[in-house]
Amino acid sequence: MKKTEIWDSHVHLFPPEIYENWEKYAARDNWFALLTKKPENGKGTEEAWANAEEALDCAEKAGIYGLVMQGWYWNDEGLMTMHNDYMADMMKRHPDRLRGFASINPKFGNKAIAEIERCAKLGFSGIGELGPGGNGYDFNDPDFIEVLECANALHLPVNIHCGEPVGHPYPGKDTTSLAPLPGLIRKYPDLVFILAHMGGGLPFYEMNPKYRGKFKNVYYDTAANPLLYHISSFRAVIQMIGCKRLLYGSDFPLLLYPSKNREMDFSMFVTQIQEEAGLAPAEWDRIMGENLKELLKIKS
Repeated sequence: MKKTEIWDSHVHLFPPEIYENWEKYAARDNWFALLTKKPENGKGTEEAWANAEEALDCAEKAGIYGLVMQGWYWNDEGLMTMHNDYMADMMKRHPDRLRGFASINPKFGNKAIAEIERCAKLGFSGIGELGPGGNGYDFNDPDFIEVLECANALHLPVNIHCGEPVGHPYPGKDTTSLAPLPGLIRKYPDLVFILAHMGGGLPFYEMNPKYRGKFKNVYYDTAANPLLYHISSFRAVIQMIGCKRLLYGSDFPLLLYPSKNREMDFSMFVTQIQEEAGLAPAEWDRIMGENLKELLKIKS
């Protein structure tokens, strides 16, 4: 039997220029500074840094073949463009192993739409990760709706950061209400929504009789799962929606096990899924690669 080609649907890779000159770019973007600042005692934010080559090398050691680069929620137009240019270049250099979702801030208005159109021509596979809390909008904002309209017209999936409405506080926690999302999902049935971080709990609401069967265009990724939920959440979500709309994603190079490992790593999460999530072989194949490959039309 052919071994599953594992694809991570949610990683954040930055141009070395940005993390090698952190103070310069943090001064241009307060939200970026908040999420990535390293406190003096070495504890606090769990963000790490990696460029594409470093990430691919680390992924290969963990048995992961491909990576989907998610953008960032920049509040600086120049940094948005710089990040997208970097991802476009990396996709050209590693066409078999990298895909990209465009960094977009809906609050940039017409410039955001123009950037989506530019990135579509550059071969990007989607838009995201959109971060409402970081960019100062909610899911009823007209600028956000314009981005959805553009994505729908261009047939580009949209990855949206969904913060869990309950739980512990941490730097950059997004408390934007998820309440409007079900209505938008029904309004745009042909638009693929990828709701990051297991949708902030939204799979449970698919059980609501008014929404049952209405979320066929919705996928959920597992980014940052070890920091947010118990590994049994995999089985819980599968029981509610099945395994065909759940995507393995790590949020690499975020440190998912900070008390055990302070180095960027893919292997610990993959191993925990393999050993503790209780996935049947067919479920493993689906979640760890096949769902994403079908969605983005990735050929082996």
